[in-house]
Amino acid sequence: MTPMWTRSLKILFGVLLIPFCLGFTRQFGSTVFAVVYKPDVPYYFLAGGLAYLTVHLIFRKPILSYVFAHELTHALFAVLFGGSVKAFHATERGGHVRITKSNFIITLAPYFFPLYTFIALMLTWIARAADVHGADGWLVFLAGASYTFHVVLTVIFLRTDQNDIREQGALFSYPLIYLFNLILAGLLVHLLLAENMGFVKFLGDGIIESVTVAVFAFKKLHGIMKS
Repeated sequence: MTPMWTRSLKILFGVLLIPFCLGFTRQFGSTVFAVVYKPDVPYYFLAGGLAYLTVHLIFRKPILSYVFAHELTHALFAVLFGGSVKAFHATERGGHVRITKSNFIITLAPYFFPLYTFIALMLTWIARAADVHGADGWLVFLAGASYTFHVVLTVIFLRTDQNDIREQGALFSYPLIYLFNLILAGLLVHLLLAENMGFVKFLGDGIIESVTVAVFAFKKLHGIMKS
């Protein structure tokens, strides 16, 4: 397939993702207000988020930590897809990783996968399984801080010229990044914060909401074209 056809298909796919972005936004909003949360856990998570925002606004922004996680996420997803890492470099001015395999998931993964948050999540599971007293609250705090770090710095970096976005195309990349961030945020609520949230149900209801949005938009467009 020629590059022109590939780019055209990505633009079309990006447009088709917009109803899913809207549908999952509605579903995520209704879900987080409807679920029953674990006692005290959301407060630790929110405290971690507020702590990071305070550090971000008052002290030096942890750019190197973000760049390192960004490049490491490229590398990890390349390995997951069967590739290997040949070179790795990260500084405050930027970074790069040389890998033997690439696709749109590998390219865009750092913008939707909060690496440090999932490390904190794994440590939380280990601490709970080992019944380490006193660690749970601090690890949830760390998860909240790292997730806020991911969201804030991803937004900042996406406002600058990114080779990853240019390579995949903005009309394809931005809806995909937004949608995957919503889905992973739902997964995080399910795994860490909620008592009774079914993640599969969240996905199913999100798809239903998205189809509803798409049908509504189609009917509106059809009505405009007929008038």
